[in-house]
Amino acid sequence: MVRIYRLAVLLFLLVSWAQGQETTRFRVWMGGQEVGGQELVASRTGHQERIENREWIRVARLGTATEQKIHQTALRGADGAMEFTWSLQLSQERMEGRALWNPAEPLKLRVLFKNLPERSVALEAGILLWPGEVEARLKEAARTLQSVKIQGFKPALQQSTELELRVVGRDPLPGFPDAVRFQGRSREGVMVSETEMWISPTVGELKEAGSPGGLAMVAQRAELPMPNFAAGPDAFTRTLNPLPPHPFLPWLGEANLQWKGQGEQRLPEDEQQKRVGLNRLRLMRAALPNQIEAAQVPVRGRPSAEEASFLAPSSLLQFEDPLFDGLIARLRPPAQATRWQLAQAVNRFVFDWIVEKDYTVGFASALEVVRHPRGDCTEHTVLAVALLRKLGVPARGVLGWIGTAEGMGLHIWVEVRLHTRWVPLDPTFDEAPASTLHLKVGTTDLADLGSVGWDTVATQVAGGAWVPEAPWAEVLRVELDTVLTPAREGLRLKGASWKLADGELKLRWRGVHQVMAVPRPHPTALKVTQVFESAQSHRRGWWHAGQQCLWIKLDEGHWLRVSDLEQASALVLLDQLEWLPVWNAEGLR
Repeated sequence: MVRIYRLAVLLFLLVSWAQGQETTRFRVWMGGQEVGGQELVASRTGHQERIENREWIRVARLGTATEQKIHQTALRGADGAMEFTWSLQLSQERMEGRALWNPAEPLKLRVLFKNLPERSVALEAGILLWPGEVEARLKEAARTLQSVKIQGFKPALQQSTELELRVVGRDPLPGFPDAVRFQGRSREGVMVSETEMWISPTVGELKEAGSPGGLAMVAQRAELPMPNFAAGPDAFTRTLNPLPPHPFLPWLGEANLQWKGQGEQRLPEDEQQKRVGLNRLRLMRAALPNQIEAAQVPVRGRPSAEEASFLAPSSLLQFEDPLFDGLIARLRPPAQATRWQLAQAVNRFVFDWIVEKDYTVGFASALEVVRHPRGDCTEHTVLAVALLRKLGVPARGVLGWIGTAEGMGLHIWVEVRLHTRWVPLDPTFDEAPASTLHLKVGTTDLADLGSVGWDTVATQVAGGAWVPEAPWAEVLRVELDTVLTPAREGLRLKGASWKLADGELKLRWRGVHQVMAVPRPHPTALKVTQVFESAQSHRRGWWHAGQQCLWIKLDEGHWLRVSDLEQASALVLLDQLEWLPVWNAEGLR
């Protein structure tokens, strides 16, 4: 349930304009594959200037393609006042908004998203909002062979930009003999990338090449010949890193990871993530709430300044829409529920609500997920945060990487505030608290698309991978009919034996069966199974005839999958398999 690029990763493409109307088209390549483009139309009617910008990008993820679009119109009157209107198509539904700038208040931008209160964005002095002014600066730099530094702002994404270039020299391109090549860096939000840019002093930008997120990217005018580079894997596949197998991966209490790659990685620290040396981290499962944390009530009335931004609606979290009232009614939260009780209920509800768990959704808002319950980790997170905030529980998103049986990949999950601590949840896998292998890179209040920062996460770990240090699966103890984890969780089956080899756990009992811990299966996956219940322990199991496998619910937070089981053996195994859970000061987990 991971992803890498959103529409904002499109490079810093700027427009040229002149009296009358002019159309400029760009094509975009990512990782050697053409993925999108841009069309810009600049015109003037009387004293009003108009620049229309259409961008689109098509990203492939594990054989599934997602197309995202943006359409923005910029208007400037004779008095210098500007208006920007936009429509973002990142999923099935459009996100629409408008921004207004008045020269009488040059450091203020009024932003109005559809169905949300107006907000004010503070601008830094010297920012260029009008695209034509930016293009004029680029042309002048190419004409005079001078360095250039430009600060800008993207109203639709609520994101500041920066372009800093130094002259390399004249470097003609086909059809553009006056092209000048520049090198430098571009910044979009907090993502910084080294870049090369070719600019004509007569027509403006021609081509830009860089590596945001460690992935080669080229944007150039459509009339230029196709770049000469070999096609590589899609952007999503490049973000996945292999992980050594571990049969009890979701149950890990802690794990040490080491960075194998370029540079020093200084990721944030909290109760679950500690630096233990240069490019070394220790990840730990979040502690259950203590008595004081578990008793904290949700916010009613005006929130404190510290929690206000984590309880607010936004263009991604439109929980003031009446549709959310119906969803809350289906959730049926207890009247006197605490923050932690609500967090657990929302986490479970969102996991069940999103029926179609796939990569076909680009980036849906919470309201869209209410209408269309499908998507990956982004859709789970935005809906969970929206519901939590509506219920008075301060919540935010967390960006980073997660370790699963498929490997380490980009991910987003949720944190809720309990007194002074942020506790992680993962509605994508119905984990409360979230499992140990959640590598945190940063957080987001989900105020707008610019605050999400997928590109930042990709950039943070470009050129390497976090890998587990030994011992890994070797820490499991196999003793005749029993297998134990270091945390004293374990399984016992009398008359059987266990074998651990290359990170895989095999049960020798009425044949050979692979055994592994798994997240809770979605109810739709269990609809095609036969439900069993143990006569002795009353434990439940779900047997799939086609796959010849058995899912076993050991307790509320632990699920097991056993393969290659016939129906009769599945019934006996469910009755005879013993679960050895962890006991601690809090009681049975």
